[in-house]
Amino acid sequence: MTDDEIHEITTNFPDPLAFMTAKAQGLEAECQAILEATGLTENQLNLPTFGDAFTPPKPVVPTFQANWPTKATSQSIFEKALLGQVEGLSLEDEPAAANGLGEEEEEGAGKRDTLGEADEDEDAAGWDMGEDIVAEVEEGFVNVESADAGGAGSSEADLWARNSPLAVDHVAGGSFETAMQLLNRQVGAVNFAPLKPRFLEVYQATKTYLPASAGLPPLVNYVRRNVEESDPRKVLPIIPRDLEYLATNDLQRGYDCMKANKLDEGLAVFKGILHSVLVNAVGSESEVAEAKKLIASASEYTVAMSIELARRALGAPDAVAKNPQLQKRSLELSAYFTIPKIGVPHRQLALLNAMNLAMRSKNYNSALGFANRMIANGGASKILETVSIPLFTFPPFSSPPPHPHPSILSETNPSLPQQARKTKAQCERNPHDAIEIEFDQFAEFEMCAASHTPIYSGTAFEECAFDGSKYHSRFKGSVCAVCGVCEVGKHGSGLKLFA
Repeated sequence: MTDDEIHEITTNFPDPLAFMTAKAQGLEAECQAILEATGLTENQLNLPTFGDAFTPPKPVVPTFQANWPTKATSQSIFEKALLGQVEGLSLEDEPAAANGLGEEEEEGAGKRDTLGEADEDEDAAGWDMGEDIVAEVEEGFVNVESADAGGAGSSEADLWARNSPLAVDHVAGGSFETAMQLLNRQVGAVNFAPLKPRFLEVYQATKTYLPASAGLPPLVNYVRRNVEESDPRKVLPIIPRDLEYLATNDLQRGYDCMKANKLDEGLAVFKGILHSVLVNAVGSESEVAEAKKLIASASEYTVAMSIELARRALGAPDAVAKNPQLQKRSLELSAYFTIPKIGVPHRQLALLNAMNLAMRSKNYNSALGFANRMIANGGASKILETVSIPLFTFPPFSSPPPHPHPSILSETNPSLPQQARKTKAQCERNPHDAIEIEFDQFAEFEMCAASHTPIYSGTAFEECAFDGSKYHSRFKGSVCAVCGVCEVGKHGSGLKLFA
């Protein structure tokens, strides 16, 4: 307690409490003044036993008087050579004084600095560099917990971003900006809005919180995927929904949506798989190859479902049949639905859909081609045993009716090979199309994921650097319609999932 505080207490509160305060501090004059003001004597007061007066600690070493950080250091032989001081230089070690400067160097330091600056001015006389640029000093304090500080106060989340070149590890550490920069350089990612759920999922899954004392923030525990690692330079975060989980759960869920004719739901599932693989990590090079296969499969299913949903968006079957342009486009899209490289059982569904539509429109030649492909696929009809009603009979973007029609493969309906052979025999009698469509079943082509039109072999095209979907050249610079993240035609260093 300072003298001013004691004086304030004894002045404003002339009572026994003030007397005890002054007595404890050894202020006898103040004690007498208080006794006179109160009209009491010291014997009338019941005072406790006092200890020694408290004195503030004094600094052991007055470091504030030292100025050691600003002392000049000795110049190396290379700096002397650059300044033109080539005389007496030697590569042998010379003893130096404790402060880094010898006696002669201390005497001539200021002089040499002046000469050095003069020599530099003469050497750069022909170069007009303008005025010297002085770096601005940022005001305020440095956050020791930030990644820029890099000191002892850095959290483990900061180490994740510095230890790994994978975007997902940067996301786990909360460094979303650097993660987006990595994805942009690797696969040309430009639209990150679809990745927000995945970013938040990864960021939240890598930390647990333990409640502490009331009024204090919880203790943060960081969850690692390499729990046996003890080197801080190699610790990495755990990643939720890894490659094995996606292949076992999400991919199967997408297959079930295709099988149950829930294409809009399946489209969301396969796009979610692409986003989850894009922000993920694997443990070996063999898993990198598996990740590429998963990306390719999800991309093909996304394109296929998008084509069929585009066909359904044309309108109800009756309305489409009355409009020649819509009917032509509907037949084309049903044919394009059979092109993406999806699983054979699922391709059988697409072929059945296209064959039935072609038969209804009297396009017997096209129906014959679809029937031949169904027969060539062989025994891949088991998946149809649970299909309640043909794909083409659903209204646009609707779900199956509450009381579904009998199965295609019911007791009264022929099996898939029998139905294909029956259609083939009927079409071979009159192999002609009533409506000419842009579809050559004998040509090799890829599907444009944006326009849903063919890209024939030998035609220039662009592609997504991440999922490999193809586009006509006019779509270069647009956002990929499959993943919704990357720029079409922008190529990078390639997605990095393993380091």
